[in-house]
Amino acid sequence: MIFKDTKKSAEKPRLLVAFEEVDKISRSMLEWVNTFPDKPVTIIHYEFLNADSGEETGMALSTIQGTYITRKYILGGYEAEYQFKLIYRIKPGNSNDKRLRADELLNRFGDWARTQRPELGDRIRALRVEPTTQSSKFAAYEDGYEDYQILMKLTYEVGV
Repeated sequence: MIFKDTKKSAEKPRLLVAFEEVDKISRSMLEWVNTFPDKPVTIIHYEFLNADSGEETGMALSTIQGTYITRKYILGGYEAEYQFKLIYRIKPGNSNDKRLRADELLNRFGDWARTQRPELGDRIRALRVEPTTQSSKFAAYEDGYEDYQILMKLTYEVGV
């Protein structure tokens, strides 16, 4: 396929995709993450975890930054990148084992995601999903909860 690579041009700002497309991708990605067979929760939420729910654990899909076009194809269409993270909130107390299991779970999700492609809808095709980091703790709260995250990216094509 012939394309023009916009990644290498330091002079051009990144072109964001339309908000409608991002919303559609986010809905599809939320459905997809909820098919992860090892998820320790009933449902993975979008963007928000409620510590007041009374549950010891929670998970959420969250976008990291704007979804942008990485390549424009000469014959029409483009390749884009959707960056996201999966957050896992636990209340480990003094248990290092629970902390390590949180990291292990998110890293397993990253491995699973490499082999699974989400369905994104008409004229949008997932090329790959891959972790950009390994899991790590990123927040600790006064009430004893801790958040762990794995950063990911979805690369997809539109109009091809």
